[in-house]
Amino acid sequence: MTVGGNRSKAGLVVGLGFVALGAIVAYDTAVMRIPPTYAKVGPQVFPYLTAMALALLGAFFIFQGRAGKNEALHADTKETDWTALAAISAGLLSQALLIEFLGFIISAALLFVLVAWGFGSRKIVRDSVIAIVLSGVVYVGFTQFLNLQLPAGIFKGLL
Repeated sequence: MTVGGNRSKAGLVVGLGFVALGAIVAYDTAVMRIPPTYAKVGPQVFPYLTAMALALLGAFFIFQGRAGKNEALHADTKETDWTALAAISAGLLSQALLIEFLGFIISAALLFVLVAWGFGSRKIVRDSVIAIVLSGVVYVGFTQFLNLQLPAGIFKGLL
């Protein structure tokens, strides 16, 4: 969809949407109530970085749309791999549904394996071993070093 010459109306709309989303994130971050116990780096740093990234991305799309350089806005012409999309979606859904019951380690490993399969890996055993090791390291890192509790699930009492 173009407007006046080579300008892309879709690029302008998408760009304005990203800028608006960045503004909303920045506003919500600015009104966030922060306890006085935080040092210089508090919980507002990453939301502000996210707001800035969204605004910059929006500005990029607006620039591309106004200049008529809308190649970045067009999707690949390849057909959608619905099997891969289904595998990745199943991984995300299983993570959301099973994390409390099975625990973080197994649900994250299942997500890893399904996403790897969706991206073309057919070495299930190798991917499963890597997934268990990685999710175990992440679990220990979060629970032991960062003091953030992740669901243990079926490993409750063992970890």
